[in-house]
Amino acid sequence: MPHGDLSAMSIANANRHTDLSRRLVEQANYELHTMGDRVQASDKASGAVAQAVKAIAEDRNWRHRSHNLRRDIVALLSEEFQQPQMRHLQAIADQLHDNYYEDWLAEALVTGLLADVNSLIPLLWEARERGPNRNFTPTPAQQRIIDRLLLSEAEALADESIDLPPPMPPFNPPAR
Repeated sequence: MPHGDLSAMSIANANRHTDLSRRLVEQANYELHTMGDRVQASDKASGAVAQAVKAIAEDRNWRHRSHNLRRDIVALLSEEFQQPQMRHLQAIADQLHDNYYEDWLAEALVTGLLADVNSLIPLLWEARERGPNRNFTPTPAQQRIIDRLLLSEAEALADESIDLPPPMPPFNPPAR
């Protein structure tokens, strides 16, 4: 259930995202098992995960407009609820999202990935129902992510790099 100081619009949006997530899971199963359409099933399953994450983000007043933001949210939730499987669910959703555009996964693999979504997405739905874990203390790095998620869209748009991962350090192998 929603927690904190939320507007009626934010609660309605969160509920809408949850409802859409559940509907998309059903549609993904139908597309694959009835229609034999692995591309549409991939799209619906990856969308179901995204919508479940968006629902939690709405409940917490977190931004969620990009894949990177949603990946960060799932990483935080995974730690907050001590559910490392959530990270696997996001990786599966990313793979299915790619398959929607590339159509490179065989039906057997899509079937397995969809089964994983079916078994793991309830973790997100349950996390939303429980609300924030009040016993979770974020690390400084996690708090920086939360602070970034709490920025207004206007603040985030003022610095487009804010949602990008930090640059990779140069590769300096040790001398032999």
